Amino acid sequence: MSTRRRTRTIEFTPPDDGAVADALAAARAAGSGWVNLLPGIREDAEPEPPAGLFAFFGNRAPPVTMATILPSRTRRPDDGLSVGLMHPTGAKAVARLAALGVFLPQGWVVRQDHPRRGIVLQAPADVAEADVIAWCISAGTALCRAAMTGEWRAVVYEPSER
Repeated sequence: MSTRRRTRTIEFTPPDDGAVADALAAARAAGSGWVNLLPGIREDAEPEPPAGLFAFFGNRAPPVTMATILPSRTRRPDDGLSVGLMHPTGAKAVARLAALGVFLPQGWVVRQDHPRRGIVLQAPADVAEADVIAWCISAGTALCRAAMTGEWRAVVYEPSER
């Protein structure tokens, strides 16, 4: 038996993210689905060039960040959300975020901070959806190398239909 997954896109301007928080809450309750967050990028903008040695070899990473928020697949009450952040800034992004004033919230755990695969975090079970979305927007804004419009897009992968 195959399953189909519907997607929908929500355009929003922070902090007006209530529809996105509702979609994430539905995915969390179902233990299925996820939300990707992408910043709006100005079409006429040139991305910031990479710095240092990597500028010589070229940086093929897109200049835009993308956050992915996944609920626990186990539906256990003590499981939190998994938060991934793809970014174009290379190694030690969690430290770079802290230097930029974007700190990990209390109780969040770094599972991965890789220069190519990005950041993977585990948020605690009691975290509010709106708080996760707000952190993703702050971190995504800090690490994005393209000129942003201030608007965001949430691509919602809704819980599976059977």
